[in-house]
Amino acid sequence: MPKWNDLSVAFNTLREIDVAAIRTEAERPLTIVCVGAVGVCQEIATRLERGTQRYGPIGPSPIQLASLATIISDELRSVDLIIIGLERTTRLSARELTTIDQLAALALPTVVVVWGTALPADAGPLHPRVAHARLLVVPDPMAPDVDEQLASAILDRLPAELHLAAARRLPGLRATVARQLINNVSFTNASYVLATALPAQIPIFNVPFAAADILVLTKNQAILVYRLALAYGAPPDIRERLREVLPVIGGAFIWRQLARSLVGLIPIWGVAPKVAIAYAGTYTTGMAAWRWFTEGEIIDQARLKELGREALALGRARAADLIAQARRTGAVQVDRWQRWGEALRSRFRRKEK
Repeated sequence: MPKWNDLSVAFNTLREIDVAAIRTEAERPLTIVCVGAVGVCQEIATRLERGTQRYGPIGPSPIQLASLATIISDELRSVDLIIIGLERTTRLSARELTTIDQLAALALPTVVVVWGTALPADAGPLHPRVAHARLLVVPDPMAPDVDEQLASAILDRLPAELHLAAARRLPGLRATVARQLINNVSFTNASYVLATALPAQIPIFNVPFAAADILVLTKNQAILVYRLALAYGAPPDIRERLREVLPVIGGAFIWRQLARSLVGLIPIWGVAPKVAIAYAGTYTTGMAAWRWFTEGEIIDQARLKELGREALALGRARAADLIAQARRTGAVQVDRWQRWGEALRSRFRRKEK
């Protein structure tokens, strides 16, 4: 278990985080309107509203159902997302097609869901009236990945600044938002380590980064955990949330655990292993916090090591990608400087003549 001074370090880290801004983001108002076939819209709403609610529901659903035949498009100018639900057995009337044209003219984030049918292989692109929309075709509504496809399509069109609020209000979006948060922050920490070129010497059984760098990485982890808590409907008191997941983020605890668990797996310390551990440490922290906020599960030491090894494999792959990208960028910059230098030399040669 972490010691009390671990908790103090974590609290000191969090003092520098703008918790109020994150809370405001999570509590932003949200309006999603689903128009079209009644049965399809009801099914979409049900799938988005169901899911893990360990902390209870967070207010009324932000989803409003409406009919294409009766809705007035001008009343939707302030909504955050429009979902158009269509089914294969229903032919749209002229009035409904006109409404879709009017909705398209609003240029709002839109998802078109075609329910219960597959498009023919030679189907062309979306009709120009909804060309800006994300199209989701659901041939088999009973397929196990439909909920994930629906969540991904909605988040693809919903503005990023509303993802946290949407997950907090709609349990059906939470798993997808959690995965995005964990992957994004893990990538951010790995990129930070690569950019700062940390020292090569890493003492065994110690935090594998310089103090200033571990502070940045730990703050990013703390923000990740707090965002996961809010996404899963937890009360916004940051201190209470920190106490809940102290074994995960307390005083950079996860970094020490990973250093102890993984130091023997990497024979030569260099930039790539550090980038991999930065990714793995953040990923493991996020996954552990995710399980806690979802099911109240605290990962034991054996599972933590197993998860750490899985995360390290992902981290190595991300490290290789980042380093390769950095090398390509560096090569481009070197070539640019070489061409600039050659042009400068040519200019001086002409002046000498």
